[in-house]
Amino acid sequence: MGNLDLWNKVEKTNPKYTKKANVKGNNITAISPQYQIKNVTEQFGSYGKTWGFKSLDFDYTLTESLGLVVLHAIFFYPDGEFPIKNAQNIFIYNAKTKIDDNFAKKLETDTLTKAISKLGFNADIFMGLFDDVKYLAEVTKEFSEPKKEVEFISNEKFLELLEQPKEVIEKYILAVEKGLRKATPKQILDLENKIK
Repeated sequence: MGNLDLWNKVEKTNPKYTKKANVKGNNITAISPQYQIKNVTEQFGSYGKTWGFKSLDFDYTLTESLGLVVLHAIFFYPDGEFPIKNAQNIFIYNAKTKIDDNFAKKLETDTLTKAISKLGFNADIFMGLFDDVKYLAEVTKEFSEPKKEVEFISNEKFLELLEQPKEVIEKYILAVEKGLRKATPKQILDLENKIK
């Protein structure tokens, strides 16, 4: 296995699962954490069984002076493990008057994002490629779902359609004109004669 095999498999991010965010004055591209967990699970298996954190140690020594909680953790995955550290402000406002009830969850989620980024997950975002309009257009096209082929109406469904009220038949004809439905020229003629 080549050194970049995993990286090359997981570096691209589906724009559908991203959003622009402003964090402390910095414009960033945020990634859906559940989308990230799904991608890692696809590569490694179930969270907690074959990958995840071995330990989560919250250090509050900087809380009083800086309002920070530091997380020390060991991230493990099938090919190894490594230590990782991260910090999060425990307060919602700079005035340090209200504690963020979700600080631990946010800190763990952000630490997970940082850990998997070291393996190449969502590298295109962290390398700044999502700031490149051309790259974003290419990756959006790459991840877009192929258009579903519209099939012709079956004879059985066509006979049922002929029995429908005028408004339903008119809607079907309009859908055919927009390319959302298919009907043969003879079927269209029969439908038009039915609503005359």
